Amino acid sequence: MPTVAILAGKGNLPFVAAQGALARGYRVIVVGLLGEVDPELAQLVHASYPVPLGQWQSIIDILKMEKVENVYLVGGVSKGLLFGKLQLDGRIQRLLAGLREKNDNAVIEAFVNDLAKEGLIVRPQTELMEDIMPGPGVLTSKQPSSRDWADIRCGWRIAKAVAGLDIGQTVVVKDGAVLAVEAIDGTDATISRGGRLAQGGGVVVKVAKPLQDMRFDVPTIGQSTLETAIEAGIQAIALEAGKTIVMDKGALIRRADAAGVAIALVDEENMGSAGM
Repeated sequence: MPTVAILAGKGNLPFVAAQGALARGYRVIVVGLLGEVDPELAQLVHASYPVPLGQWQSIIDILKMEKVENVYLVGGVSKGLLFGKLQLDGRIQRLLAGLREKNDNAVIEAFVNDLAKEGLIVRPQTELMEDIMPGPGVLTSKQPSSRDWADIRCGWRIAKAVAGLDIGQTVVVKDGAVLAVEAIDGTDATISRGGRLAQGGGVVVKVAKPLQDMRFDVPTIGQSTLETAIEAGIQAIALEAGKTIVMDKGALIRRADAAGVAIALVDEENMGSAGM
């Protein structure tokens, strides 16, 4: 039975990935990059280690001790963590010092390449979760209005441009005006900022990067992001079809319907005619 490792950030995604790996017959270990492992997740897998990301050498030592070959990076880890009060060991300090840029891709790829030097291969996280990445269509009973669709088309263009620059993947738009663009603060903070400026209404558009690496940073929506959008007064959310992980889709749809928020999945092919 081959052993795979899930380097787990925040949220429920590591639990879903672990279930997928177990269903495929793997022995699964989890490293909690935030310094903890959810007790339910720890009980599900074969072994768990609450080792914070800053202790990078310790993480690599654990992976080699467990005879891991394939690694999955799953769950949210704020890049701001690396520039905060996190204690960084010598290996991770050298890793970061060697970067000319510290955008999302550059930072994550540095970790991926460092793992590769040790014979540890980072696999596409979507291998374990393909069945929760829906195709095009409106998920909710509520349909986006024609005004929403106009803002979605505007937001799609801006979000793709911003994602192409590796700044962020989410924008908030209202009446053709871009109110918030995701940066280091993350999706939920962006939605909150945009909602305050919108003062009711507005749409959220979240996309994959033009050359999205499916090993990491795959767009995801779950209950937390939906609740943030509801609290911000957002009336529609558009996600990229086939490239967005939708967590607990049934519960997500029920909550969105109850709150009157439309959720649509769109792609480049149908973006021009969406809502017409």
